[in-house]
Amino acid sequence: MANKGIRKVACFIVVLIANSALGTIHYVPQDYNNIQDAINACQDLDTVVIEPGKYAGPGNREINFRGKAITIRSTDPSNSQIISKTIIDCEGHGRGFVFNMAEKADSTLSGLTITNGYGLLGGAIYCYNNSSPSIKNCVINNNSAVIGGGITCTGSNTKPRIVNCNITANSALVGGGGCYFNVSSPIIKNCIVSGNTAPYGGAFYSHYTGNPLISNCTVSQNKASNLAGAVYCYDSSNVMVTHSILWGNTALYASQIKVGNSGAATTIQISYSNLQGGRENIVSDDNCNVEWGQGNIDTDPNFVNLGFLSDNNIETTGDYHLLDGSPCIDAGDPDFVAEPSETDIDGNPRISGKKIDIGADEFVPPFAVVVKITPKVLNPRSKGGWIICTIQFPDEHSVSDVITDTIFLNEKVQPVSYTTDEKANNLVIKFDRNVTQQMLNPKDLEGEMTLTVTGELIDGAKFIGSEIIRFLTKGK
Repeated sequence: MANKGIRKVACFIVVLIANSALGTIHYVPQDYNNIQDAINACQDLDTVVIEPGKYAGPGNREINFRGKAITIRSTDPSNSQIISKTIIDCEGHGRGFVFNMAEKADSTLSGLTITNGYGLLGGAIYCYNNSSPSIKNCVINNNSAVIGGGITCTGSNTKPRIVNCNITANSALVGGGGCYFNVSSPIIKNCIVSGNTAPYGGAFYSHYTGNPLISNCTVSQNKASNLAGAVYCYDSSNVMVTHSILWGNTALYASQIKVGNSGAATTIQISYSNLQGGRENIVSDDNCNVEWGQGNIDTDPNFVNLGFLSDNNIETTGDYHLLDGSPCIDAGDPDFVAEPSETDIDGNPRISGKKIDIGADEFVPPFAVVVKITPKVLNPRSKGGWIICTIQFPDEHSVSDVITDTIFLNEKVQPVSYTTDEKANNLVIKFDRNVTQQMLNPKDLEGEMTLTVTGELIDGAKFIGSEIIRFLTKGK
C-alpha cells in the first residue's frame, strides 16, 4: 500500500510539472483589454493569443515583453489570412514592440501584422540591451523611422532570429528602410524584404562591428535615394549573405550592394545567391573585403510577378514565388542540411527538391485537380452569361483551404462567384462568358482550346487543372 501511495504522489507531481511546462494561455481581447495587460499577467512559458482584429491605442503599441520567456501570437501563425487580419496598428504614435530586457530565443512573437509604427530607431520593432527574441511569421508593413524603418537591432549581444517574415513598404529618413543593424548580429532567414526605401540601404543597413546573417531571403524592389538599394555594409561590419535573391533593387549609386568604410575594414560574404549584375554590382571602397563564394549566379529569378516601386515610392506588391524553370530552383549548396522542421516563407518544407532553392520560396510543383467545364462547346453567339467550372480536389487537400482570390482561368480571368461543397470536397465557380471570350481571342483558335484553372491554398500549396473544350467560329 505504501508503494502505491508513493506512486500516486509521484504521478501527481509529474502531472503538475507537465501542466506548469505548458503554461497558461491568456486571450486578447476576451480576458484583457489590451496586449500589454495580458503580458503583465504572464509568467514564463505562458502564451498570449490575440484574436483577429485591429489593436490600437495605449497598451497596443510600444509593447514590451518585460524579459519574459513567453509567446505572443495570433490564433494561427501559419495562416496568412489570419496574420493579415491580426493587426497591431500604431497609428503613427510609437513602435509596435520593444525588446530591451535581455529577452532570449524563448521570447517569441509570431503571426502578427505590425503597421503604421514610428520611432527614432525601429518603426515596428526595436531590439537592444542584449535582447535576442524570436520573431516569426510576421508582416512588418508601412512603418517608418529615422533609422531602421521596419526593424532596428543594436548592441553586441543583440541577436534576434527573424524568420519567415514579410518586411515590406517601410521607410527610413537616414538608413535601413527595411532593417538597421548596429553592433548586432541578427539572423534574417526565409524572409521577403521588398518595397522599402531609405537614402542609405533601401532594404538593409549594417553599421559598425556585428555579424548579421541574411539567409534564404528574397530582397527585391527596395530603393535607396543615395547608396545601396539592397544592402549597405559599412564601417567594420561583417555581413554574410547566402541562398538569397537580390534583384530589382535600385539606388542613385550601387543598386544592389555597397561596402564602405571610414578607416575600419568592412566585409561582405556572399555565396549561393542570385545577385543582379553579379560580382561587378558590388561597389566597395578601398580596404574593404568582398568574399565572393561558391554557387552565385546572375540570372532573372523568374518571379511570378516582380512588383513595382513608383517614383513616389508607392509599391505595387509583387509575387515573389518562383515559376517552374526558375534558375533558383535546386541551385543551393548541395551539402546544405535544413534545420529540423525548417520551412520556407509559405510553410513548405526545406528541402522539397534535389537541393535547397535560392530565395524565400521553396518551389513546390502544383498538385493536380480535376476540372469539369460547361458548356463543352463555346458559341460566341450564345446569350448565356457564364462559364461554369467544377474543381474536384484530392482527399489530401481540403476545398475549405482554398484562397478564392488566387483562382484564375488561363492566368487572366477571375471568378465572378463560387460555391464550396466541403462534403464533396469540390468548388463550383462561375466565370463571365464575355470576359472569357475576349481573353481567348477566337481569331487564333482552331476549333479546340485548353482552359486551365490555377489557384492556391492557405498553406501555400498551388493547384492546377485543365480541360479541352470546343469553340464555334462565326458561320459554323
